[in-house]
Amino acid sequence: MGVKQKEEMKARALSDVYDIFDPQEPLSGDKLREYYVERASPVKSLANILSSEKPLKYLFVGSRGNGKSTELNRLSELVSDTLFVVSFSIRDKLNLFDVDYADILLVIATEIYESVSDKLSKQLRDQLDSWSEKIVERVEEKQSGQEFGAGFRAIMNLAGKVKTQATTREVTREVMKPRLSDLIDAINRIITDAERELGKKILVIIDDLDKVNLEKGEELFYKHGAELTQPVCKIIYTIPQPLLFSNTIRQIVLQYFDGRVELHNVRVKKRNGEVDHSGYKVMREVALRRMEEDLITEEAMNEAIKSSGGILTEFIQIIRGAANIANMEDRSRIEEGDVVRVVTDIRNDYIRILNRNDIKILKEVARTKEKTDEGRFHDLIFSLAILEYANDEVWYDIHPATKGIIERVEAGEG
Repeated sequence: MGVKQKEEMKARALSDVYDIFDPQEPLSGDKLREYYVERASPVKSLANILSSEKPLKYLFVGSRGNGKSTELNRLSELVSDTLFVVSFSIRDKLNLFDVDYADILLVIATEIYESVSDKLSKQLRDQLDSWSEKIVERVEEKQSGQEFGAGFRAIMNLAGKVKTQATTREVTREVMKPRLSDLIDAINRIITDAERELGKKILVIIDDLDKVNLEKGEELFYKHGAELTQPVCKIIYTIPQPLLFSNTIRQIVLQYFDGRVELHNVRVKKRNGEVDHSGYKVMREVALRRMEEDLITEEAMNEAIKSSGGILTEFIQIIRGAANIANMEDRSRIEEGDVVRVVTDIRNDYIRILNRNDIKILKEVARTKEKTDEGRFHDLIFSLAILEYANDEVWYDIHPATKGIIERVEAGEG
């Protein structure tokens, strides 16, 4: 990519910041190469592990918003020469509020098929068409008025309806679960045939399963880990961070998976409260890869970094919001006060969801930097009110935006 193209991808005015600083968009393709900043990450090690000939199954975990999707996109690029990568977000394919292991396997089948169908033998395609038509016919019998087409394309159409139509979802599970071994057999025949033609092993990366709650995570990976690890390709599943606090996590890994890797939050301060300059440097670089330095004051940059707690999407959201405020007020750069106003909105979000017992837990975590035995601890981790960091050992702190809430309560104002 030439210098001119690089410059065009960087915000030169506050009006450019809103589009470039998109907290919902993981980096991929050109943006990954332009905006990515090196950080402590397990993906290089994982890329090396995946060079094994074995169909390894790994769990990838980290807090919401800390850049997992971008790191998985980076992993895809690191292994693309040696592996055939099929990567997708489960959120795009299924309803995360009602997701089932059979749904996931169905989506794995359709995503792999769509990626490699041109590599499959005619004999296998005919066999898959016959199998899928029988499955879809049973679904259509139980749900009159629905038609999904013919051949394996019918299964793909059916999978698309599973996300949005509750009745189709239930009927499909009813039909599919007694025949799950047939579905897994179909997946494995697709994988085997495709890998032979490709001359590469297939790696499936399933993102966004970390967004399901702890109960659903345990159901999927503890109760149905055996089924989810049946496909004979390499698979990486993202999992919800609170699952690490479950007594089942070691059993899940030991029984079904080859291992798990963790992406830790960027540390912007040390356990003793001192500034972590290496973490500040990473966060600062994240911003300056996307915007000209003269669009933000040093004080505003430092406030944004501190207030993000090292959560990348939070940091990007703060910069975006502050730039919008400054731009609306016809100023040419972000001031510290703009950042403070955005952080106040974040604090207000926490005021709405935290109760007095939550405040008690947050105060204890802020004091000890350790987890508590309270059941709500997991929920506070999930909501990012509590953040996990790691040196050699993990430790905890509260989201910077919640400190003002605690101070108000202690002053008798909350």
